[in-house]
Order: sequence, then structure tokens, then C-alpha cells
Amino acid sequence: MMRNRAIDASNYQFCSGERILIDANVWLFLQPPAAQPPPAYARRYSATLRNLLSANAQPVIEVLVLSEYINRYLRLEYDVSWAHSYPRFKQFRNSQDFATVATSAIADVRQIMTLAVAQDTTFSQADLPGILDETQKGSFDFNDGVLVETCRDQGWKFLTDDADMQLGGIEVLTTNRRLLAACP
Repeated sequence: MMRNRAIDASNYQFCSGERILIDANVWLFLQPPAAQPPPAYARRYSATLRNLLSANAQPVIEVLVLSEYINRYLRLEYDVSWAHSYPRFKQFRNSQDFATVATSAIADVRQIMTLAVAQDTTFSQADLPGILDETQKGSFDFNDGVLVETCRDQGWKFLTDDADMQLGGIEVLTTNRRLLAACP
């Protein structure tokens, strides 16, 4: 499988109308749960989003990213703030404490939805045998494979901080130095 081409998002010149699929890890930096404030380097993604919007490029959100964002947000809150009170996540999920956390998560999702256009994953056009082969080999996870295929099919770039996002043959925007070094 071809390697991705990583481009430094801090210096990237966005074009008007250009569609950029933003990964869940970047949204978690931009709209973090209270229990997990973003690291200092996350400011680079805030500046990148500002540049993207100023150029009238279009941030894109789709169901896999949204699912990963919500699930990770809730798990981070549970692990940091609630695991001591609820030994199992499902107990937490059935509690009033969860309802409070979920209200915050959904408010953040609604904010994301004001910034990004919702698009469908093109799963039916994806190279499913290739994705499954690479998933089985451990080259990347299944969702990442579907996201890569969607970007390729739609002609989008992918904004991510995931250093493992090295395969697929697409253009990846990042400020992650390891990914930039691995995919020049």
C-alpha cells in the first residue's frame, strides 16, 4: 500500500472550497472534555482551523469521526473523573452523572456541527478487501482505512494528529513531527 504524503498543517495554504476531513483526535483538541484539557501543542490545530475557515475552505465531519469523538470524549471523562465511583463504564452510562457529562459532549458536538459540513462515508466504494488485509496485518485500524478510502474517493485531505496515519496514498495535514518525518 502506498504511503501518505504528510504536509505541515501550520504552513499549509488552504483554498476556498477545499474540503478537509478533520479527525476525531483534532476535534478532541479543539473541543476537549473538561477532564482532559488539550496539550500545549494543540494550539497549532486551533490556528490551523482558523486558517482553514479564513480561507473559506470547508471542514468536513462524518459519522465515523463523530462516533470516535463522542466515544473517546465520554471514556476520557469516565477514566479521569468517574471510574472510582463506577467500577464499570456501563454503570456510569446508566447514571445521572453520565447524563451531565453526555450533555456537555453533545453540546460540543453541536458546536462542531456549526463549523463542519456533514458528509457520508463512501463505504460502498471503499476497497474493503484491502482495508481488511491491512487491518489484519496491523498496518492501521479499520476506521482509519475507511477514512483514507473516503478521502481518496472524495478528493479530500485529512487533518489528523495520528502518527500512525502513514498508509493509504492520500495527502494528510498534520503538525505531528513524527508523521511529518515518516511521510515526507
